[in-house]
Amino acid sequence: MKASGKKKISALIAAVSAAAIAQTVSAEQPAAEITVCPENAVRKISPYIYGVNSGVDLNSVSAKSFRLGGNRLSAYNWENNYSNAGSDYHNSTDLYLVQNVPEEFKKAPGGAALAAADEADKGNVPYRLLTLQMLGYAAAGKRGNVTEEYAAPSEKWVKVENRKGSEFTLEPDKKDGVIYMDEYLNYLFNKIGNSESGTGFSAYALDNEPALWSGTHSMVQRSPLTCSELVSRSKDLASMIKEMDENADVFGPSLYGYAAYDSFQGAPDWGELKDANGYRWFIDYYLDEMSKAEQEYGHRILDVLDLHYYTEAKGECGERSCSNYDNDGCVTARLNSVRSLYDENYRENSWIADAGAEFFPLLPNIEQSIEKYYPGTKLAFTEYNFGGGDHISGGVAEADTLGIFAEHGVYFASIWSFDQNAYQLSAINMFTNYDGMGNGLGDTLIGSSVSGNEDISVYPAVNEGEPDTVRMIVTNRSLHDETPAKISVDSEIGFTSAEVYSLSGDSAEIKRLEDIAEISGNNFEYSLPPLSVTEFVLKREEKKISPLFTAISAAAVAAFVTAAVLLVRKFSKK
Repeated sequence: MKASGKKKISALIAAVSAAAIAQTVSAEQPAAEITVCPENAVRKISPYIYGVNSGVDLNSVSAKSFRLGGNRLSAYNWENNYSNAGSDYHNSTDLYLVQNVPEEFKKAPGGAALAAADEADKGNVPYRLLTLQMLGYAAAGKRGNVTEEYAAPSEKWVKVENRKGSEFTLEPDKKDGVIYMDEYLNYLFNKIGNSESGTGFSAYALDNEPALWSGTHSMVQRSPLTCSELVSRSKDLASMIKEMDENADVFGPSLYGYAAYDSFQGAPDWGELKDANGYRWFIDYYLDEMSKAEQEYGHRILDVLDLHYYTEAKGECGERSCSNYDNDGCVTARLNSVRSLYDENYRENSWIADAGAEFFPLLPNIEQSIEKYYPGTKLAFTEYNFGGGDHISGGVAEADTLGIFAEHGVYFASIWSFDQNAYQLSAINMFTNYDGMGNGLGDTLIGSSVSGNEDISVYPAVNEGEPDTVRMIVTNRSLHDETPAKISVDSEIGFTSAEVYSLSGDSAEIKRLEDIAEISGNNFEYSLPPLSVTEFVLKREEKKISPLFTAISAAAVAAFVTAAVLLVRKFSKK
């Protein structure tokens, strides 16, 4: 008995110790104090930041914008649907862009674009961006890999010109050795409408990643493109687009990443242009030139500054955007990499940081350039990805990215999504369709603050004209611990309950959790799961009218109507 008693005492001590340790661990995770201010409207949120590129299953994401772009589009021949892969795949000319489209589009001129518009229609995507050709040559239509001896100009290519200079036809001449961009637009307008039709393309991009053409499309662009050549080509194509569809947005110059932002990939004429004009980086020059173009043409020909951004941040393992999810350092590196967009106190581990990271954080530097050189220009990231599409860390990073885009007034964003993307697409759905009923975050960002825990961020919004419902997305970047949150709503409206939706754990499914049934004094507490995206939908108390009051009101109205009728009859007899 004594031995048994000692074992029980030891077990009790062990249990108490374990509980104490658990409480200590929990106590080490400080509470986040979150305040949201519904009456403080910060800015409108562009719905077009919730976008995807072609190749994403639109049945799995409620996207609000869609882009048909990429290297294949630079050498796309709209007349016969052939394109050239460039360095992506042995400079292969083939029908890749229409191999998986419905039969009705495979042989139709412009089939890739028509199929993309049709896909967007079926996916209820309101804003569509199409990439137009500015490289100079497109695939002629002869299958096979293009070798050096057949570099353009040769029989393997057709010339691309912006203006036909004669009557358009809906049956293009496939033997004249030229394709025309204005005839392409006219064809699309006749088939699906222009930018105001609701079924056509809303915007057009001035080709794709021109700073890389001498590498990606070396069979056409034999030497690095100069800055002045890019501007000249951009002005000619952009002005033609506006002549054809003045209400369409024009996007340019589709810069592939940081080195293109900085010096247009070390373009031959960049140093001279920079020194002569005092530009900080290539973005300054491009915006300045497009501002001058507005004066030249009498109207804007560039609406949106078009950038691409793939994180270069390396994890603890030394790989960029790695998938080593068992390594906390690698996961943390992904979560932190989003900070390069906005946080001046953060420096990622990358070649960009090694080179000085002069223009980090990116968004404030881009905004400074726009304000100085071409105010009113909108901003787009038509390709971006922070990795981790098959892991919750990728979902959290994507949610933070979209929240930051909203805070900085980005106009358009379309993730370039890889095969494993479920968590990223669910993160988009948290902003656009968290309940499966089409409800999203809201169209107006409202004021907020977070203190006490740096792992927590909040992105709250309301819909215009609906102040009684506040939605807030809260991200938790803590890897393993739940984080207590004290949430306060600074409002004259009394909010009494909240729906709760969560993206967390080993499933990319958005889950409806137990409601917060009672909120007292616009304050409540919640334990946020580690590595999670949580959405709260706060609602005000619905004032209930008692049946007695309703009966009395109905009786009073009936009595009033009866009296009014009697008075009318009385005076009508006189």
